[in-house]
Amino acid sequence: MYEGLFLIDNARASMEWDNVVKEIHNILQKNGAEILKTEKWGEKKLAYKIKGHKRGTYLLIHFNAKNTAIAMIKRDFQLSDSIIRSLIVKDDKIEDLSQIGTVESAVGKEVGIIPEIVNVDLLEEEIASANIVDKA
Repeated sequence: MYEGLFLIDNARASMEWDNVVKEIHNILQKNGAEILKTEKWGEKKLAYKIKGHKRGTYLLIHFNAKNTAIAMIKRDFQLSDSIIRSLIVKDDKIEDLSQIGTVESAVGKEVGIIPEIVNVDLLEEEIASANIVDKA
């Protein structure tokens, strides 16, 4: 199981949110991932500019994928114009999300957003320990 945290261009997120989420879901599914949960964290002011952006919208996705597919998934996210930055971490400590419910993400269907946050403290620790530095 993996957690993907995505920082999305705020202008694009406000105008075409559903299309951006579908694009991310399509990248994951194209690489054989099974999406378990999608959660919008909302728009935030960034502590510093990232690729010229002062604000961004966060999206958290829990998914299952093969270890071999993660490199291709990361590459596809780097090539996306909608995604400013992404972080994918392996998450063995989170409870089985398949019991909570899955999110339908097929093209043409409405994307479901689940409001509850599962284990935010764990994610914050992993992000803090990742020591992310902007080299732009």
